[in-house]
This record gives sequence, structure tokens and C-alpha cells, in this order.
Amino acid sequence: MEPELDEWSELEYANIRKHVGPNRLILSHVHPTLLANLPERIRPENGIVITEKPILDIEGVEKSKVILLDPQATEELVPEDGDNFEYFLFGGILELRVQGFATRHLGPVQMTTDTAVLVSQLVVEGRKRLGELPFVDRPEIKLGKKESVELPFRYIVEDGKPKLPAGLFELLKKSNDVSLI
Repeated sequence: MEPELDEWSELEYANIRKHVGPNRLILSHVHPTLLANLPERIRPENGIVITEKPILDIEGVEKSKVILLDPQATEELVPEDGDNFEYFLFGGILELRVQGFATRHLGPVQMTTDTAVLVSQLVVEGRKRLGELPFVDRPEIKLGKKESVELPFRYIVEDGKPKLPAGLFELLKKSNDVSLI
């Protein structure tokens, strides 16, 4: 991970923790500078396991039980993968590809990390196929009467709207206000 974490990423990690439950999110290979200055939302006391160690150096993690979510993978993630793998890697793909992990993709459109984790959870724990999940690509988010922003990612649809992390709408609004000044 990078030595600093922007607010968008912080919101995503907090959202991932909310969806997967306490102590089921491992942030591995975390830069020491970030580790020393963790935002409150993603500290260990909030149920997130955080370590400087690479994934394979974590006790109990076996390579045969790890799968890398990679948009270049030839096979898509399927419910049966939940029977064969215990650890699902997101991010750091270029560095991790060379380590020879099993790989799967989540479809042709890029997702935010928290959406990719949620989709993976729906597939392997919820036993859904990717084609059964409701998605919206590049949603336009209205920030005001005349302002909107298009998010360049794929999101899960919930109640007719893209499922965004808590606080993202406010961050987008704040960012938009700053750019207009």
C-alpha cells in the first residue's frame, strides 16, 4: 500500500469492513508510514487486521488458498471458488501477478475496491453468479440542482441506486464545491 491514504480510499476500506465483518479484512504489505498514521476508521480496534507483511508471510496463509482478483484473468469468479479459496486479494495486482496466484475476474468493467469486495462476497458467500447481480456502469450522481458527477466505475445497484460507501456523496459534494471556487 502507498504511504498515504486519500479520503476516498479510507471510505472504501471502512465500507469493506462493514460488509465483511470484524477481523475479516486484512490490509497486508502496508507501508510503515501509513501504519504509523492510520486514519481512525481503519484502525485495528475497528476490526481491521493491518500488517506490513506481504500476504504469504502472514501466519496460516497458504498460497493454494489465495485467489487474486485480476481484470486480466481468463476465468470469472464463481460460487464454487468459495469452496476452494479462503483469501481473496484486491489491489496491488501488478506486484502480485508475478507470484503465481490463482486468478479470477469480476467482469469487463472496472469496479471500486469496495464494490469488488462486495461482489466477490455475493458470489462466494451468497452463491450468486456475476450475471445475476444488478450493476450500473458509470452512474451519474446528482450533487445539486445543476451539478452532477459521473463515476467511472461499475457499482452494485441497491434500491434502484448505485451502492456507494457511506460518506462518498458528501466527499463528492465537497470536492465539487472546491473545484467551482
